[in-house]
Amino acid sequence: MHLAGRAYVLVFLAAVLGISAIWSEAAAGLSGLWRIPLALLLAGLTIEAWYLGRVRLAARLDTTPRAFLGRAQPAALAVANAAGRPLTLEYAPALPPGFEPLSGVRRLTVPARGVCRDSFTLVPVRLGPQRWPKLPARVLGPLRLAWWTRALEPAERVRVAPDTLRHALRPRGLAGGSRTRRVAGAGAELHQLRAYAPGDPLSRIDWKATARAGTLVTREFSEDQHLDILVAVDAGRFSRVGAGRLDRFGLYANIAARFAEVATHNDDRIGLVVYADRVLAACAPARGLAGMTRVRQALEELTVRAAESDPTAAAIRMRALLKHRSLVVLLTDLDDASIAGQLTRAVRLLSPPHLTVVAGVRSTEIEALAAREARAWDDPWIALAAAEHGARAAAQRVRLARLGVPVVAAPAEQLEPAVFAEYETLRRARRV
Repeated sequence: MHLAGRAYVLVFLAAVLGISAIWSEAAAGLSGLWRIPLALLLAGLTIEAWYLGRVRLAARLDTTPRAFLGRAQPAALAVANAAGRPLTLEYAPALPPGFEPLSGVRRLTVPARGVCRDSFTLVPVRLGPQRWPKLPARVLGPLRLAWWTRALEPAERVRVAPDTLRHALRPRGLAGGSRTRRVAGAGAELHQLRAYAPGDPLSRIDWKATARAGTLVTREFSEDQHLDILVAVDAGRFSRVGAGRLDRFGLYANIAARFAEVATHNDDRIGLVVYADRVLAACAPARGLAGMTRVRQALEELTVRAAESDPTAAAIRMRALLKHRSLVVLLTDLDDASIAGQLTRAVRLLSPPHLTVVAGVRSTEIEALAAREARAWDDPWIALAAAEHGARAAAQRVRLARLGVPVVAAPAEQLEPAVFAEYETLRRARRV
């Protein structure tokens, strides 16, 4: 309980009357008047405590039960007042650790026998189920003498899943992925006949169909390339480093989930391995909606581990999962010098027979520190340390490239399109 403005007025009045009675001979007969404001204050506080003890406040969280990592979504706290008069309350917007915190104390007035909604925006930053905690609150008494402590209990649970592509791709084929799709490509099986277009190879012209139609007709063949793709996500302690609103593990999880959508659209098989000091989750490559769903469900249950990453152990598990040549996309931290040797050994374990792509965040903050103009005595030392860190990361990328491994290093906001572009390039070039 905390006194409000009116209570302090009564306390001040009692103090003035008491001091006046002490120092003024004319007010000697009024020496007991200071007790009246205090008596009124105590009586008012008693009434407020009795009244609010009978008032029931119910709170609920109005938002979708499923949130997507890194994607802002609207929410509102709805407070219901069963009392016969309006109530003013303040509360601290405490959130589960999986959401970006809100600042400040929020105030609202709940109408008599009504509901008041306080709207705000939630930004999920961690995967998994998030249970709402009790919200510290205080209610202003009906006589406005004091704030009385309460706790609002929304008791809702929101599940944070990896984000999806903003423009969803419609998966082709059967939901289980048991039928391959046929699209125009460079395969050997005839897909369709169509009108000749400038630039079509002469070897593709169907002369019999041309003679019948009286115009040039081109043969199109089915695309018979169906890749096995395994996305490996590093969940070691270094993945806790921030990458915009998310940490790096959150960024990698979103890339893996969206990659599954793209692979499903291309009728490729998609699998997942998540590792730290040991393998935390493993899904063999599967085609269709079933494969994409398994990847997303596995990612929802995981978080960063406070342990050093061991990519070598993950590579051994990946070799056991993959039955023939596949594309392995390893999302890890290229600037973590402590695992440089293990990362090299992991790549050598996988390649050959598999084609491995190593992708990670290139820190623009460290690059800016290395190039920043010195303004304080310690700025040169900071720039030197940043430059050395950048040199080690560049050397790591060069070492991997010499092994014939495509390396994708980009700022956090550009990493996903860079990884997808590399995948499309390798697919068109039939490198796998």
